[in-house]
Amino acid sequence: MKRWLTLAATAVLAACGDGEVTEVARFPSPVGGLDAVVGTMKAGEAEPFLISMTKTGDNPIKGTRVLMVDKSAAPKVEWLDADHLRIICDGEARVWSYRNFWTNGTATVAVGLDCGTQGWR
Repeated sequence: MKRWLTLAATAVLAACGDGEVTEVARFPSPVGGLDAVVGTMKAGEAEPFLISMTKTGDNPIKGTRVLMVDKSAAPKVEWLDADHLRIICDGEARVWSYRNFWTNGTATVAVGLDCGTQGWR
């Protein structure tokens, strides 16, 4: 039953265009091999920004999402070094989800966040 519900939900989202990611900007790691990708994703009536960590050149949908936010301009991304990424949002951004690190088993990147001062509202 769970399998059928998952399949049905996926079909409905695909039919609505929900889940489609449009790339806005790509920020390569200073040592290469990894990109932080800013994109937008249709989610019902909303179109939040997201940041995904991907292998260099990969589609952002294949990556791991570290941030989803709306009520902000596109988040700014800054690599502090190969192991530290900083994300900055404008105004009163609303954070939908956030992960403070990303790992692929061999490398780990700490993800700092400077946005969402209004919390989970």
